[in-house]
Amino acid sequence: MYVSAQTARITLWQRREDNRLRQRIREDLGELPDYLAQGPRAVLARQLATPNFEFHIFAARIRAVGLKIACPDYTADKFCSGNPDKLALARQTFFLGGNHNDGYRTRSHWLIDVNRFDGKPFCQIDTRWGEPLIDYHHRLLQLHFPGVETCDNSRWLEQMGGHPAQFWPKLLTLFLCDGILFENFHAEGHESQFTRRIIRPAFQEVTSRYGISPLIVPLVPIRQERDPYWSWYPSLLEGEVLQGLRAPKSQQAETATFVPIPLPGWEGSHA
Repeated sequence: MYVSAQTARITLWQRREDNRLRQRIREDLGELPDYLAQGPRAVLARQLATPNFEFHIFAARIRAVGLKIACPDYTADKFCSGNPDKLALARQTFFLGGNHNDGYRTRSHWLIDVNRFDGKPFCQIDTRWGEPLIDYHHRLLQLHFPGVETCDNSRWLEQMGGHPAQFWPKLLTLFLCDGILFENFHAEGHESQFTRRIIRPAFQEVTSRYGISPLIVPLVPIRQERDPYWSWYPSLLEGEVLQGLRAPKSQQAETATFVPIPLPGWEGSHA
């Protein structure tokens, strides 16, 4: 399913010379979504774009493909406190350091009233200080990665069927010759069922239809893809949430915890 960043870069530009392929995709999908309308992009697609460690490694990895970053959001998707990835957008965890022997210190802050917004679309959720949750994460992103392209892709996904089983084949079709998707589709853990039921059939459908595979580059090292620290944030960003909460750390932060997992050096993870 995956290719290296270097292979994806070479293959993308070779395929873009195939006008018949590009025309066939336009006939099948119609107009490209906004984030690909101005040319190929390196894409990280999430409910909300946010500058966690996952995004940091993405920003480092795209240097190998020489494309601009695009981050399409799915803000019509519903927040679910039982989903770890979605919960991490509401309960922001900051990495405070540590060592391999004792684990790693983190501190977490609740950005929203979970009971109030559980089951609501992300576009309807406000932080505890009244700022839309989308705006907060995007503001943080622009502060530290200025110029990153973000857009709400909800309307396009709705036009493509509105359900993952319907829109994922069309979404993957975009990455035949119009961009490179950076993603990990987990074969284990809570996301494995989604990979088995939605992603693999979608991948096979696209590959069978066009005779070529979507260009997907592993976002994080596969052997470490389930580690929770990808959803954590550098401690230097903590001031933004504290300013919003306007209270001392001792009043707003959860008790710092130790998480005894091996945290690799970023230099090795960027390879």
